[in-house]
Amino acid sequence: VATTPGELAAVIGHEIGHVEAQHANARLSTQFATKSGLQLLGMMGGQTAQSQQLMSLMGLGAQVGIILPFSRAEESEADTLGLGYMAEAGFDPREAIRLWQKMMKQGGPKPPAFLSTHPTDEARIRSLEAKMPAALDLYQQARARGRSPACGALQ
Repeated sequence: VATTPGELAAVIGHEIGHVEAQHANARLSTQFATKSGLQLLGMMGGQTAQSQQLMSLMGLGAQVGIILPFSRAEESEADTLGLGYMAEAGFDPREAIRLWQKMMKQGGPKPPAFLSTHPTDEARIRSLEAKMPAALDLYQQARARGRSPACGALQ
């Protein structure tokens, strides 16, 4: 979907944001804690059909109420970090919004927002727009320091 160096910078900045914020470690910790808690409750509840059904419901509740919202928050944080990284590197941060507008046009089936691991494209665009004034300041400062990426066009 990324067809310009700035759009690609938005993607790369986002992924670097995940690494810098140590999201993989946080995700493993959250999943481990959730699974451990559910296993402990399962041992306390015994092996009856009712307790197994309750455990299934609690597992679903943990997924929807803990793990998915946490994942969406990480994605939003990576978007914010990536926006700053690309601006500091001299890429126009408005390219990030154009990228998500293109992603939104890609279409395809998407789960309801509360079942998704990612924020909706619309929510991402609104969040990026809200952070744009600060990102544009970083971008202008980077350009004033001579940061002007000379990337070729993407194929």
